[in-house]
Amino acid sequence: MSRSFFLAWARCRNQTTSFTTTAATNSGWASSFNSLRMSQNASRSFSVSTLQNKDQHKVKILFFGSDSFSVPHLEALIQEKSKPGSIIERIDVVSPKERTKKSKRDAEDSPLTQLAKAHNLNTYPSPDRKGGFDAWTFPEDSQVDAWDFGVVVSFGWFLPDDVITRFKKAGINVHPSLLPKYRGSAPLQRAILNQDQTTGVTVQLLDPNEFDAGKILAQAEVALPENSTYRSLEALLATKGGELVVDVINNYDQRRRDAKSQDPTKVTKANKISREACKVQWSTWTSARTERLHRANGFRYPITATWTVQDSGKVLPISLFDLFRVDSSTPTSATQLKNGGYAADGKTPSQTSAPGTIFYHGPTESLHITCSDGSLLGVKAVQFEGKKRLSAKDFHNGYHVHSGSSRFE
Repeated sequence: MSRSFFLAWARCRNQTTSFTTTAATNSGWASSFNSLRMSQNASRSFSVSTLQNKDQHKVKILFFGSDSFSVPHLEALIQEKSKPGSIIERIDVVSPKERTKKSKRDAEDSPLTQLAKAHNLNTYPSPDRKGGFDAWTFPEDSQVDAWDFGVVVSFGWFLPDDVITRFKKAGINVHPSLLPKYRGSAPLQRAILNQDQTTGVTVQLLDPNEFDAGKILAQAEVALPENSTYRSLEALLATKGGELVVDVINNYDQRRRDAKSQDPTKVTKANKISREACKVQWSTWTSARTERLHRANGFRYPITATWTVQDSGKVLPISLFDLFRVDSSTPTSATQLKNGGYAADGKTPSQTSAPGTIFYHGPTESLHITCSDGSLLGVKAVQFEGKKRLSAKDFHNGYHVHSGSSRFE
């Protein structure tokens, strides 16, 4: 798991949140949730408190997860389990090994497995990529006749019906969107790319036939922060999702009675964004659109273009990093700096500059690239395939970049 995710997650955990309710909630918890708006069916009430659960049946949870989004959910369940009066008796974890860069045959524990082991939870391997569920053995423990809940968070596998039916109460899933909007594997990316004003988290029953099609047990709606990146939004929604899944476990019978089916007329898909889709189209893309794609999917694939080597004429793919939109706060006009701060041997950007034209901007040590609508995209670093990353300054000085005439394709 990246250090940046942990930092973003820690900031989110320190933010206070609140749930909208229509009935009395435990006052000790009401003060600690004061920024998150709960929208669940007809804004029905709920409580995350364990104080009202002393007489409830203790439950056992088998947690399925894989990546950084699943970690805060397990953490929330572990914390809930440790509280006096908690109905959670035990938690066991199914998660994959992570491949190391040294060898495809070697593997190390995933961050989720590391968290589980740190809290002395039993861990079991997820299905192998080759054999799948057909070759996978369901976990067995002499102390567990059956788990009450299967909690699935960013697991990467579709749980078949013969696995779902093993749980006494239910198999449930946390999905980072307000279903039925953005079913699929890339809801965070689509929310950023589409400039959504709000997003959220859904806890749903696992559907035995289709991903993300189960009955909705609970939803939490949140405002999408301005300039969100995938990692920052992931951390925010992971924290909300952890709170929400704890509520569903504590109040499952009520949530199940009030569960609602998804409206099939409102289903939208959130398919993965491919590497090819991140190749910039200078003649049709604006700087705003390109920068949003960078924030949404840059953690997986960088924005790429092509560069023609001056001496050989060889065309090379090039990746662009640390992208930003050049706006009025960037000193570009001749009244602010001589030649607008651009390289003295070149031109200054204008509405007639061809899309893809490169301008080197000295004050910010960045490349400013003309986009389809005349707007400028700022780039702080570049990288050729198989080479080390270069600062915009080093690229400008070392690759015969002529400010105002050289172009990316």
